[in-house]
Amino acid sequence: MKFNNQGLFISFEGPEASGKSTQIKVLQKFFKINNIPCIITREPGGTPVAEKLRKIILNKKQHISTTEEILLLMSSRLNHINKVIKPALKDGKIVITDRYADSTFVYQGFVNNYGLKKTMNLHQDLLDNFLPSKTFLFILPANVINNRLKKRKMTNKYDKIDTQFHSKVISGYNKLSKNNKRFIKINAELSVEKIQKVILKSIKDLLK
Repeated sequence: MKFNNQGLFISFEGPEASGKSTQIKVLQKFFKINNIPCIITREPGGTPVAEKLRKIILNKKQHISTTEEILLLMSSRLNHINKVIKPALKDGKIVITDRYADSTFVYQGFVNNYGLKKTMNLHQDLLDNFLPSKTFLFILPANVINNRLKKRKMTNKYDKIDTQFHSKVISGYNKLSKNNKRFIKINAELSVEKIQKVILKSIKDLLK
């Protein structure tokens, strides 16, 4: 498979336990087999500084306000953009990130009531509205999320068995992605193999 080495920025988004990380690993193997240069990263995190901020942001024992959390996320993201994402794109690599700005728009802006538009405006003002070319959005029902979370060992403060919370996350993502061509919606209830086929087809189309 040919790749023009112009760089491509792709994010994976969705509620907790939606299967994003599994599909990112599959995609990483695909790129390796086809000798396509790529980096896999995540948010919050992706750099030494951002990973330290991640521990604060996701720690259940840290009682920080939504505004404080958003500013920490923005600081983390700016560091991630400057130190990892932009340099990789400049080198002609594909950048795949497990979560990015849309998570902040939905979790802090919509679910935690800071304001969806207000959060998006902050991203525009502070981060020059730097967004991915494409976003794979994994959607599944709240009850399925709860069932999957019950099987998890490691959890952060958003890994909670709470149908109302996850339903609101899903509503936020649906509102954010409505009539937005950047998003490719994925039925996260499908098998790993079926989701893989959908994603790989989309990736091949993007690389043409």
